[in-house]
Order: sequence, then C-alpha cells, then structure tokens
Amino acid sequence: MGRIFLIVCCCLAVMGLHAEKKITPQEFLALARRPNPVDTFAMLSGTLQHRREGSSAESMPIYFGIIIQKERSTGQLIFGDKEGYFLGQARAKGGSSVIPMQKSSALIDRTGVRASDLTLDFLFYDFVREDEEETIGGFVPCRVMMLRSSDKKELVRVFLSKSHYFPLRAEFFKPGEKKPWRTLETGGFTQKNDLYYIRRLRLEGPGWRTRIEFKEADLGLYNPKAAPKNLIRKLPSSR
Repeated sequence: MGRIFLIVCCCLAVMGLHAEKKITPQEFLALARRPNPVDTFAMLSGTLQHRREGSSAESMPIYFGIIIQKERSTGQLIFGDKEGYFLGQARAKGGSSVIPMQKSSALIDRTGVRASDLTLDFLFYDFVREDEEETIGGFVPCRVMMLRSSDKKELVRVFLSKSHYFPLRAEFFKPGEKKPWRTLETGGFTQKNDLYYIRRLRLEGPGWRTRIEFKEADLGLYNPKAAPKNLIRKLPSSR
C-alpha cells in the first residue's frame, strides 16, 4: 500500500487506494487525473515502429521527458531526432498544450500518434456516463467511462484499472459512429527507483498500427535546484 506509480503521462496513482470502497465515477476520474503527491520526473528513450497498409514499415527513435508537479506537468516529445513538441498540462484547467519545435509535423501526422497521447489528455474530457465493468486481458477488472471532448468532436471510451486508476485501453469515436477510428493500449509496467512507468504504448486504426517501446528510463524525485540537465533537449538535427 502507498507505493507510487510513475506513468508515461501526467497521471500518477497510489496502488490500492479506495480499492475496497465503491466510489462515484466522478470521484474515480478525479483519482485517475490526480498528480503524484510529490514532484517527479521521467526521461524515456526508445523506438517507434509504424506500419501502414500499402507502405513499408518504418522505425524511428523517440524521446519523452516530463516533469510532474502538483499543479501542472511540463515535458517534451521528440520523434526521429527531427521533430519535437513541448507539452504542458495545467491540472486546474485540464487539457494539454502542444507547441511544435519546428514548422512541419510530417512525422507525427504519418504515425497516427498525437503528442497529447503521452499526457493522456483524453482523461480530462467531459464525463458522459459510466458503462458496465469489463476485464482487460482476462484478469484486470476495469471501470469503463465514456468521455467527450469539449468541442464535442470526439468521444472516448476509457478502460481504467480498478486498482491503479490508470487507463489500459482507450477507444476513440467520431460523433454518431459505433466503431472506434483509433485505439490506444498501454502495457509493460516496469519498476525503477521505487517508481513504475509504462514501457509500451500501442495505437491502431483502420489500415495502420504504431507501437512505442521505451527501452531506456531515468526517473525519480524532481528537485528544481538539481534538475536533470538533459531532460529538455534540442532537436539532434538542429545541433
């Protein structure tokens, strides 16, 4: 009890909290959205693999760095050493800001990834309803929430672990459609420095599939007076 989970996003949860008590959907979502009670950071490097029908598979390096504090999270995402984004999320307001480091967004657009996927921006969508509980992978019970973006252009059905308050699966729908146009899945909980992070992220849609695997991780408590020097980086291609 009380062990901290550091996730590849702005959300942290404490294992087992309120597990014995049925709480309202709004209370459950508040726990899923809450930051860690202490400031933390993560620097994750790995590989993104993308495959699309009719095209050759492609692979590229990916870097994700983030500082997670009580009121906000700030971070950076770099694709292929050529394309980068500064990320921000204010807890009180919800939602994410994504600022490109370059003029073109060709790589991220081609892979089907949103920069805000890694901050789990969809958790801050407006609550619509709670559906019946389901089990992921045959053994992980989840509460299932339907959420809607503030512009009402997208619905997302989120499967949240009852024990960890973390999304294991998210299905994105366009208004009026019954089949998701993109799906996100998380996996590979890995421990380092008494913290846990998500090692794998998988996204797919009609005719395409993308897999992100973080093979190198540096994470720990964040001290602004002794912050990791290489957490926020320049694009390698611009050095």
